[in-house]
Amino acid sequence: MFGTRRPIRCPVLGTVARDSRAVARALSMVTSVCDAADMSITEAVAKQVSDELGLYVYMLVDPRTGVPFYVGRGRGVRHAQHGVDALGIRGAEDAEEVSRKIATIAAIRDSGNEPGVWVLRYGLLASECAAVEAAAIDLLMSMRIKPARRAQRHPLGVAMQLTNARREKARGHGITTLESLVEEYAAPDLQTTTPLLLITLNGWVDFPDGQDIAGNRVRAGAGYRAEWLVSSVRRSAYREIGDSVSAWWSINPDEVTRCGIEHVAAVHRGVTRALFKIVPGSWETTAETFDKRGRPITKAAFRFRILRAGPLFDEVVGPYGHRVPGRARGARNAIYYWPR
Repeated sequence: MFGTRRPIRCPVLGTVARDSRAVARALSMVTSVCDAADMSITEAVAKQVSDELGLYVYMLVDPRTGVPFYVGRGRGVRHAQHGVDALGIRGAEDAEEVSRKIATIAAIRDSGNEPGVWVLRYGLLASECAAVEAAAIDLLMSMRIKPARRAQRHPLGVAMQLTNARREKARGHGITTLESLVEEYAAPDLQTTTPLLLITLNGWVDFPDGQDIAGNRVRAGAGYRAEWLVSSVRRSAYREIGDSVSAWWSINPDEVTRCGIEHVAAVHRGVTRALFKIVPGSWETTAETFDKRGRPITKAAFRFRILRAGPLFDEVVGPYGHRVPGRARGARNAIYYWPR
């Protein structure tokens, strides 16, 4: 009941709040993605995300500037505890008792925002967790980060800032936003009976000289950018995602037609991310590459129309995307006919 002042036990957060309003606010911080979609997340999904995280290191990021202001470590939804703490400062009489962390969270909320939660590494051993946290704190206490012009920053969004040719492998647990993790683990199984061509996109690759695709168009690269894991960013990038899925694939357009397939879904990390309609009669083929025996390799491309809403969009993508059952994240074959 609202208004009770004794600590209560939440099945997801544990004993963390003085009243049920605080629990609700904490859950909203854990699942800020739902605010943007005007949806609410179930405690089961929050628990699922918490279980996946295990021991982890995270940053709280000020959405007004894109600058991190706190680094912490823990398990479950420890990161949300800071949001709960911030609720209690409204009636504080002694400002000196209020930590800079809590004051920052309160100021962010007063501006109508919520702190961003970036997960640096998860699924760690205790010793790894302590080392990652210490390294992140040392780095951020040594190198000043300038506020972003538009306050929009994304994990690995400035990869070219470093001269490193590659990143060390993170066992699939590399830097990401909590929002992205919530989306990924909230994704229900794909169950539509509509025939689909599912095309898996892996990491982004630039084409400095451009690459011709169907319809006399040129694309600057292909694959899936890390920032597209955030739904609000992904929705504004459907055209680029469509360019990625539309060319060039070792596929027989006649076979696609025989299967009654009219739509293509872009898949990343085993989850559908966007939906496109194949423009009838738009298939183009090329045989400019050759195998080891000198035989031509035929590849095909098509023109597309973006689907942003509607019954089929809801069945295939919806607010979180849909997980492709039995489709491993690292599956090598990019082309997948649905239903199997």
